[in-house]
Amino acid sequence: MQAPGGPGAAPSWGPGRKQGFGTAPGVRSKVWLTVARGNLSEVFFPQLDQPALHELRFLVAAPGSPPVDDAREAVHEVRWVRPGVPAFRVSSVHAEYRLHKEFCCDPDLSAVVVSGEYRPELPDVRLYMQASAHLIPGGPGNDALVLDRDPPVLVMRQGGSWIAIVGPFQNALAGYVESSDVLVDLHDNDGELAGAWTEAKNGNVAVGGTLGIPSGAFQLAIGFAHSRSDAEEVARQSLRRGAGRVRETFEQAWRNLPDLDPNVLKVAGDGGDLALASVAVLRSLEDKTHRGGFVASPAAPWGESCRDGDQVYHMIWTRDLFHIVSALHDMGDASPALRALEFLARRQRPDGAWDQNFRLDGKAHWTGIELDEVAYPILLAWRLSTTGVLEEDPWPDLVKPAAKFLITNGPLTPLDRWEDAGGLSPATLAAAIAALVAAAEFADDAGEHPAAAHLRAVADYWHDRLDPWCYMRAFRHYVRLNADPDRPPAPEAVTGLEFVELFRLGLRTPDDPRIEHSLSTADAVLKSSLAAGPVWRRYVGDGYGELPDGSPWRPGVGQGRPWPLLTAERAHRELALKQPIAELVSALEAFAGPELMLPEQVWDADDIPARELRNGRATGSVAPLGWAHGEYLKLLVALASARRTDIVEPAARRYAGSAPATPAFMWHAKHQFQTFPSGRLVSVQVDEPGLVRWTADQWASYKEVPLQDTTLGLWVATLPTDIMRPGATMEWTTHHDGRWEGANHTVRCVGAEA
Repeated sequence: MQAPGGPGAAPSWGPGRKQGFGTAPGVRSKVWLTVARGNLSEVFFPQLDQPALHELRFLVAAPGSPPVDDAREAVHEVRWVRPGVPAFRVSSVHAEYRLHKEFCCDPDLSAVVVSGEYRPELPDVRLYMQASAHLIPGGPGNDALVLDRDPPVLVMRQGGSWIAIVGPFQNALAGYVESSDVLVDLHDNDGELAGAWTEAKNGNVAVGGTLGIPSGAFQLAIGFAHSRSDAEEVARQSLRRGAGRVRETFEQAWRNLPDLDPNVLKVAGDGGDLALASVAVLRSLEDKTHRGGFVASPAAPWGESCRDGDQVYHMIWTRDLFHIVSALHDMGDASPALRALEFLARRQRPDGAWDQNFRLDGKAHWTGIELDEVAYPILLAWRLSTTGVLEEDPWPDLVKPAAKFLITNGPLTPLDRWEDAGGLSPATLAAAIAALVAAAEFADDAGEHPAAAHLRAVADYWHDRLDPWCYMRAFRHYVRLNADPDRPPAPEAVTGLEFVELFRLGLRTPDDPRIEHSLSTADAVLKSSLAAGPVWRRYVGDGYGELPDGSPWRPGVGQGRPWPLLTAERAHRELALKQPIAELVSALEAFAGPELMLPEQVWDADDIPARELRNGRATGSVAPLGWAHGEYLKLLVALASARRTDIVEPAARRYAGSAPATPAFMWHAKHQFQTFPSGRLVSVQVDEPGLVRWTADQWASYKEVPLQDTTLGLWVATLPTDIMRPGATMEWTTHHDGRWEGANHTVRCVGAEA
């Protein structure tokens, strides 16, 4: 019988604030589970960017009474079954019942096992289950069926994926979300399940039914496959194995993975619980089909208000990927980082860059460019090279094209690391400069010394201009962005924390007075001293976060909240100065809460229970965030080993002491600066061989300088601008095989810098 009420509610994502996330090690089981509001939230299959199940939640009802939605009305306590093992136990308490649940992925099958124990306060209070498939925004509708089995089997189809749920169902129905699902039917029939629909087609569908137990233990299994029969068989096999055996095999699989250094656990403030959880979260973020692809988070920020599928975090950002796998590398497991580098090599664009973010199959999601996301794969390759685990030289196919992209598109980045503006960013410049110096090391090792020299020349130039571009001398602090390379930051430039990357990567010493003054300025406007500990906002004017009343962010409307990962960034600096960081470590552990899920943002105002917002705990954006867990883990490794884990030694050797003197300004098609200080050389970088013809007397006379091959597919010539007086101009043009490029260029000498 076809259910009424199609197509059902508009599609959305589950809550961004997850209380649990995990998968089984290995590639046999291609499911990832999440927990939210004490119930099962999205389950991904067969890839980590493809949510198949939207949710599975429990309902409780008695005849003559409205039903209780366990997810929204009970009080939940979520705990890991064992430290570092990402299966979850939930104790849910309501005036009418007690419900204990356990969620675990089957390590041998693409299945999730749900076990529980139900204890009602009165004998006629029955337990129900409702599940829905994820409806892809803009995609085709899903289908739902109740198979005539004993007991019934609940089935849903989502595109090419099938979901089958087996368990002790007494009766069951298929319907449409919010119009003919189990919860609606219980409401409409005074707490009794009366609907008998066995089919719902082409919509936002749900299945559910009555669990045939008045009280006591129960088990369900959810099978995933590419056919209906296979999904049912997977679910039945998993249920026959039983929750106890599945959990035992699952725990053993996690115990077989490389352990954390015991010294890391010793320096944690909570005995190591969050450290172990962080390792599990980071490992779980890797896809099993596209190995080495680590998504940023298994959540969509403010997911229940996200309707179009654009704002999702189960995508690849190379920046997040770097922080995830470098943390695992620092704790002694290099294999994920090696797989990640191989994955990045497969996903690199022909021009050497990576898209702003992209799906696991490489398809771009947002098509912007962030130059630090081109730099971080180079830094990952360099980090792996220092430990001797690289099997192939990444220089010719990955590092060289990426470095070329940086020097032909920088120093201005179209988008900075916060993705809402571009320009000259201290954080982006720090990553790019360090990456160019690291790339030069690879070039030298490959015998391409002209390439190495040119990469260092560009890095030296960008490093030389860091302060003129990004440091506000009058107020003695670095700014978030500057749009104009010919002018210092404007007085109204926004204050941010991007400069932290300058000392983390080794371009500044942690006690540099410019860093000290910048921290003082940032603390005055960005620091939040919460009961849980200190935490920082990203930048002045940040609009990415809940409104003051706690309502969700929406594009163009919001107020940015503090980010825990910025607490970890600050702790790295204090640690480098040998200052105590126990308060900062404890703050991070408090922000994660008892569920051990580090969020993107924490709520910094009074509690709003109706919005599930508590001071110092996760907002509705996303939890867990892999970047935050990676920063916490790297911090503990640095604390335990007394070493700076993120410093790029070649860059530190080159810049943190006495920097190279007065490098040439490097002009190219996407960096056409107009002015330069007296006494400085200007080099011209182009993408064809030939010569540069220049004049200092408006073409009354001219001279020619041949372009030198850098072996990067770029040619460079240096003009004698160091002899020019303030106010003088030099014009030039380039010629290739006797062909004039068709344009003249001018730079003006503006006098010596103070």
